[in-house]
Amino acid sequence: MMPQEYVSSDAIYEDLCNKIEKLVYLPGEKISENELCKQYGVTRHIVRSAISRLKERLLVTVYPQRGTFVSLIDMKRVELILFIREAVEQEAIRLLQFSSQEVLDKMQESMKICLEKQKEAMQQQIDMDAFYELDNEFHGCFLEAVGRKGVMALISEDYIHFRRWRNFDVGKSRRQPEIIEEHTTIMEALMRRDTKTAHELLHSHLNTENRQKYIQERVSPEYFIYS
Repeated sequence: MMPQEYVSSDAIYEDLCNKIEKLVYLPGEKISENELCKQYGVTRHIVRSAISRLKERLLVTVYPQRGTFVSLIDMKRVELILFIREAVEQEAIRLLQFSSQEVLDKMQESMKICLEKQKEAMQQQIDMDAFYELDNEFHGCFLEAVGRKGVMALISEDYIHFRRWRNFDVGKSRRQPEIIEEHTTIMEALMRRDTKTAHELLHSHLNTENRQKYIQERVSPEYFIYS
């Protein structure tokens, strides 16, 4: 435990965000202010400041007389985030049909590197964070090819809700091989300039409906809401 003077409210907030995202604190789990004060070696005022920011970001829910609980994963919010993401990526695919072969070749080279790294990561069973980072890099390849790589940063604050869902989806179902295969087929369609197929493949790749039903009904229904 770090000395009190070295632990800021900002640091606690970031650490709790990370733990909520990584499911160290599961949806619906109670968070004790007293325990957090002991863990970080800080006053209640500093902990409450961090919790207030988590509440604003909809990551915790505070019930009077009951305490603070990690918010359930709101699948309606996840779907809205994915709607924005797919709209952006589908537009990128549309624009790619007007790109030069040189741009496509450069994009393919970057995609192949990402795919090889994903395969290595899966075989070496490295942590999911690294796999997710490579997943983001792959999708960033065609956004970059049309000059739109930074667009997803516009929803970065809300994206944590999607990442919480993704940790259940990929972590529980072990979808890494399937993700790599889907990435490969998307890349191949793009390189053929088969825009229609690429649109369809991307939609299927990002569609959560069937996986959402499986996770919610069979694996961990108590962790989700659909507002």
